[in-house]
Amino acid sequence: MSASAAAVSPAAHLRRRSREALAALAVQYLLGMAANLIGEPDSTFVRVVDAIIIILHVLIAIGLVVVSVRVLLAARAAGVGERLAVWGLVVMVISLLAGVLTISIGSDWASYVMAAGFLVAAALYAGTFLASYRLDRAASA
Repeated sequence: MSASAAAVSPAAHLRRRSREALAALAVQYLLGMAANLIGEPDSTFVRVVDAIIIILHVLIAIGLVVVSVRVLLAARAAGVGERLAVWGLVVMVISLLAGVLTISIGSDWASYVMAAGFLVAAALYAGTFLASYRLDRAASA
């Protein structure tokens, strides 16, 4: 491990991982809205663009599960926000499965679960982000 990596406090590490999750969720939201706005493509160009958006949406969904695990590990190392991080991971896995159902069977309810999962995950990762500041305040007091 490098000296710069060792110098990062657990609170700063949790903050960084939480920011990663929130940023990925924002990109995921924008891609999901773009895919939803395109709807059923009728021209070849629109079909290609729609396919690219859906592929990116799927890849970021997989990345969000990985980031969720990283947030959980950072929360455990910091000793704060662990419950929020566990629920964040659970919500991300459920949202990923809902996305698979949306694509495979075209269920509007699965799409709704995916959208609700986005909102819940954003709130949970905002909570882990803010919890990291509590750790800094406790250390400085």
